[in-house]
Amino acid sequence: MSGITFADPRPDFRRWGEGSNRPDLRKGVALIDQWEIAFDDEDKGLIQRWYSGNLWEDLQKEDEIEPMPIVVPFAPQTAASEVNDREAHEICWYRNVIELEQGIEEDTQEYLLHFGAVDYEATVWVEGTQVGHHIGGHVGFSVPFLPLEDEQYVTVVVRVRDRPHDLTQPRGKQYWKAEPESIFYYPTTGIWQSVWVEIVPRARIERTVLVADIDAGTLSIDFELVGLSRAPGATVKAVVSLFGSEISNTSARVSRETESARIVATMRVPGMLAPEALRAQLQKQDVLPPEMERMAWVDGLALWSPETPTLYDVELSLLDAHGEELDNVQTYAGMRKVSVNDKGMFCLNNKPYFQSLVLNQGYWPSSGMTAPTETAFEEDIKMMKQIGFNGCRLHQKVEDKRFLCAADRLGFLVWGEMANAYEFSAQYCARIMAEWTEAVRRDQSHPCIVAWTPINESWGVPALATSEAQRNHVLALYHHIKSLDPTRLVVDNDGWEHVKTDLTTFHDYGNAEHLRSVCASRERILAPKAGRDMFVGDGQHSPKAPFILSEFGGISFAGEGGKGAWGYQAAESEEDYLARLAPMTEAILAGGLVQGWVYTQLSDIETEQNGLLTKDRRFKVDPAKLRAIFGRRPAT
Repeated sequence: MSGITFADPRPDFRRWGEGSNRPDLRKGVALIDQWEIAFDDEDKGLIQRWYSGNLWEDLQKEDEIEPMPIVVPFAPQTAASEVNDREAHEICWYRNVIELEQGIEEDTQEYLLHFGAVDYEATVWVEGTQVGHHIGGHVGFSVPFLPLEDEQYVTVVVRVRDRPHDLTQPRGKQYWKAEPESIFYYPTTGIWQSVWVEIVPRARIERTVLVADIDAGTLSIDFELVGLSRAPGATVKAVVSLFGSEISNTSARVSRETESARIVATMRVPGMLAPEALRAQLQKQDVLPPEMERMAWVDGLALWSPETPTLYDVELSLLDAHGEELDNVQTYAGMRKVSVNDKGMFCLNNKPYFQSLVLNQGYWPSSGMTAPTETAFEEDIKMMKQIGFNGCRLHQKVEDKRFLCAADRLGFLVWGEMANAYEFSAQYCARIMAEWTEAVRRDQSHPCIVAWTPINESWGVPALATSEAQRNHVLALYHHIKSLDPTRLVVDNDGWEHVKTDLTTFHDYGNAEHLRSVCASRERILAPKAGRDMFVGDGQHSPKAPFILSEFGGISFAGEGGKGAWGYQAAESEEDYLARLAPMTEAILAGGLVQGWVYTQLSDIETEQNGLLTKDRRFKVDPAKLRAIFGRRPAT
């Protein structure tokens, strides 16, 4: 198998876009897919200095290193990597010789080496010099470097440490035993998202956060900048446009003390209808995805939703004191609002909105946690929408940015969720707080994300009912997320044993008759689930918190020609499958209390056979029949 190359690893942060006056940097990104990997089961690589390119080759001749080719970004446990080794290897080393396609101006530019995600602890050397270190397997990092003068090739070495049996390490569904079973899967070690090199200005835009306020009609843009000692008196500028028509053009001075700036752009256009120029643009093909037919124009704003996923183009610039452009980033924004009204109803853009979600765990049979193709994320979202879902709950995985960008563009709600650990300790608390903070900060500009879920079913905090320390930890996570991002809803511990939550979520894998009884009564919804109280400590359900059945179904059905495996219920035939499934959504809606659901799950994974799709993403039954089930909504 040849390596895949993702043509745009950051669609929401394109430096020096096509409209830029800096063509020399437009093509400053080189993706990498062919590496070497060597397992270091004796942990001798640091002593023997495997990070030195010359020594690596010498030690290979002496049989001290036994490297093999690997296709990155696939983990070595997967067939797609062409290694396909599922034995436990705590330490492994990656090596690649990178060709630098163009020179740089060292006074004003440098290279950035980006890693989308490396599980779990990574140390990076370039030409034998350590340039970076990162802990956390679900979030990315970048390291700057400068090659020697006129050097066209550089050797990059990455040492990865991933303890397979450390249950305080956030791992999600990666199993710590030799073989997967039940709801757990083979582990993922090392590089599992894209790696790429980018030429960047030393004085640059490092990160941005975009926050929409549809009530005020504004878009707040926070800039984090680096290298401003080289650019005294710098300013930032934001130009917002919609289908080519300029909406806002705003500048602000940069604080040298904090290397930051904020712009508040006015987004509202006067008039009850969209301007004629915008309406004309909407008639053109390919302005919106094919299934979208209109733009929601409300009080001078084009609102984002799954039905109308309109995105504003945002061009950001860093300018020096003379107005010369130092850096340029192309991004986008969706004007949308998430809230809960006084009646306890989930609202999107100030209107009640029913969430029909599916549990999406993001695994593929040949590539594990890594999408197998450039179009895999988009194809998954289109299939989910095809069968009546308007969103998904990402489960035990911080997904690749490209999935979120596809959800923004296609109109698909997302619950963001952290990969959990399984033992509580001070080290666990520090680990999950640090990595989850990075995840929220990385993704909080995406309009598709409407809720954050740091913990699932008390994983990592098994003694919530009796441990004040564990309850304090969950409470701290809730308030920490709210301090980072007050615009979204937070589910503290999805399923049960809530401490403080914006949504009262519960998991129930009973049949349709059971669900009809539970969902018709607040008391039965709030009754213990799976032997766990719904609220613990001082926590209690708020009358304004919507009820969400955030896991149900899980019916095992192999489909035509398949063999049965694990599931919460088992169907013997398609007729039996639909007879079990169809009454469930009707039963949930009948009580009039539940504001959304999450069906388990999108696809089969390893031993789990409870997907709506097979492992290779084929519908098990007619998608029109599934749409009739999951496309149901409450009567209005």
